[in-house]
Amino acid sequence: MSERIAVLGAGTMGRGIAQVAAQAGYGVLLYDSQPGVLEPALAEIRTDLQKAQERGKLQSSADEILSQIQTVSALMECAEADWVIEAVPEVLELKQELLGKLAELNESNVLATNTSTISVSAIASKVKNPGRVIGLHFFNPAQRMKLVEVIPALQTASKIVERALRMMQAWSKEAVQVGDSPGFLVNRVARPFYGESLRLHGEGVSKEHLDWILKGLGFPMGPFELMDLIGLDVNFAASQSVYQGFYGEPRYRPHPLQYQRVAAGMLGRKTKQGWYRYPPGPPAMPALPPKSANLPLPFIIGPNAIAKELRAKFGHTDKAAEAAFVLDCRVKLERKTRQLGSKTSGQDSSRLAPDGLERKHDFFENLPVVSLVWGHSASSALAEFGGREIAGFSLVPPISEKSVVELYAPLSGPNRATELARAYFQAHGNLTLELPDQPGGVGFRVLALLINEAVSAVAEEVSNPANLDKAMRLGTGYPRGPLEWAEIIWLKPVLRALEGLHQELGEDRYRPHPLLQRMVAAGLESFDQLSLFPPPGGKTEMEEHT
Repeated sequence: MSERIAVLGAGTMGRGIAQVAAQAGYGVLLYDSQPGVLEPALAEIRTDLQKAQERGKLQSSADEILSQIQTVSALMECAEADWVIEAVPEVLELKQELLGKLAELNESNVLATNTSTISVSAIASKVKNPGRVIGLHFFNPAQRMKLVEVIPALQTASKIVERALRMMQAWSKEAVQVGDSPGFLVNRVARPFYGESLRLHGEGVSKEHLDWILKGLGFPMGPFELMDLIGLDVNFAASQSVYQGFYGEPRYRPHPLQYQRVAAGMLGRKTKQGWYRYPPGPPAMPALPPKSANLPLPFIIGPNAIAKELRAKFGHTDKAAEAAFVLDCRVKLERKTRQLGSKTSGQDSSRLAPDGLERKHDFFENLPVVSLVWGHSASSALAEFGGREIAGFSLVPPISEKSVVELYAPLSGPNRATELARAYFQAHGNLTLELPDQPGGVGFRVLALLINEAVSAVAEEVSNPANLDKAMRLGTGYPRGPLEWAEIIWLKPVLRALEGLHQELGEDRYRPHPLLQRMVAAGLESFDQLSLFPPPGGKTEMEEHT
């Protein structure tokens, strides 16, 4: 006989969880203290089930599943359930009060919280026998999103964790066990997707360009379009919660531009006005330029993944004498200027390119340079090259037809390098945007901070690398996990870029995590090579001290 589930709260998340449990064949008690809430909640569940039935997605009929759900208005009726899952508003005292009352009424059932932001250990602290309290963080909409974060409190017994993982499997969910840390896993690691995009917007990059570039990387929605869908107030509250949970750690600081819109009541789609007005909503991406065989050919420099992919997919020449410009894909600015030099450097003209191709500096000394800006701005490159015609560009592997090429002229203005870069990338059929000069560009800068945050979560043992990547794909729809992406780009270029951003921008949020530094120093190229995690089956913190 299946265990019986009580769900506290008949809002969007509560009714979604109740529906998932009923579809898995469990008997469900759906509780809400607010009058007039339960019947509309059942009607919403019925509508959703009927739509799923019409699409052939249900094994049982909508009526059979709905018969598994019983509404109750007295909290005492939930006490005899084997599992209680609260899905009430994100207020610590409210969650403690509800689970505390049920703990007094039944000393043996499991008490779960669907909190997305509040410490599970703090909730458990006010509950009798806190070893039976656990976090089950479902994602919205619960009936369709596969991911559930299973979050043991410091007090949770290991047998409760095992039961929770088994039950989520029975509910056809992908369960990932994560540590009880502010924002848990997905909400924490995803913060730079919003936070760094807001900072870039505050520095002069349009929200439309930010959305197009990140969608070009494969993200299902751009950050501003997504904030409008989630609700700016909801997203801002999550940012505040993580920031406060880490005691003001600068990299989680919410942005004033978002607060301004929340204060003005511009909350997104639900208020018809957020970052965009609804209708019409966000503008569509522009049409791609036609491909052309008439293009200036560059000499591509660099041994890294981005250089290799450009050589494989884009036109170029290996003969320096035929090159119209240099496309320098190395990350560290000092390496570029040391080997290419400037018109006024007077350095030895005999050099060896980093990809092993011997060449003469004379071939390059008068050529414009289009420099990858992952670790510096185009203006910084102009200053270092001294008199050369310089432009910046950014692309992030893997490159596809949807990839948006970012071009950057120094603050002194466009020059021949900018014109050559525009003609070159547009001839390959990629949308090419000229943006205000920014160290790191847009797509890479956001991704680099996502990677750095993911490394931080791994170092703190919030999750192991494989589960982290799986959770980010399932919970956010990212095209790949941030750690997997770091391996595609290569870890060393990511580290060197973060070092350059930290140096030029001077803010702590760009400081590379020490674990990334140690991995590169040790010559590791994959997170699978890490040996940070103890074998499974260890005791919980409470069991170790009792």
